[in-house]
Amino acid sequence: MPRIRADSIAEHKEQTRVDILLAAAALFRAQGYGETSLSDIASYVGVGRTTLYEYFTDKEDILVSLVDESLPSMMDDMLSGLPDEVSCRDRLSELIGRGLGYVSDESNLGAMLMRELPRLSPGAQRKIGMAHRRLSQAIFTCVQTGIERGEFRQMDHRAAGEIVNSLMMSASQTLMRSAQPPEKHQTMAETIIEFVFEGLSKD
Repeated sequence: MPRIRADSIAEHKEQTRVDILLAAAALFRAQGYGETSLSDIASYVGVGRTTLYEYFTDKEDILVSLVDESLPSMMDDMLSGLPDEVSCRDRLSELIGRGLGYVSDESNLGAMLMRELPRLSPGAQRKIGMAHRRLSQAIFTCVQTGIERGEFRQMDHRAAGEIVNSLMMSASQTLMRSAQPPEKHQTMAETIIEFVFEGLSKD
């Protein structure tokens, strides 16, 4: 019988689940999602591979669970400290810069998720998209506020927000295909910002 590493079976199970997620995060960052096997994760944790199936259905389920549990705090960090007493243009520029900085940073899951997202199942893609909704919503709100204040020209704010968000997602994919994402994200952000505001600026 496996050694219980906590005061109760319930606590042991929760600790094992956390250990699996931490191991998966470390391995996904170090060697990539596609290159990491369930056996790798089990070995890292020090359990048998069959034990993983007591907690997760497959590797993709581990990834989605990891996103569900880690992304909210990442979104908190990304959206915290945004300046309030600035123009909507400056605020939107900051959001774009932070978003691209997030996906180009190999120290978090953002870069790995961008690389792997096209290869995940539609269900997993939807769940990960939902986890990123706060960033998308912040962009939509900024565009809407800019239109209402007269900073941006009159247009459908939802459509405009979708376009800006899609541009940022497309730029994120481009960054992931580049040889040096961290070095290039600032240039990419500046290019998108210039492109966006040629279309959004009122004057």
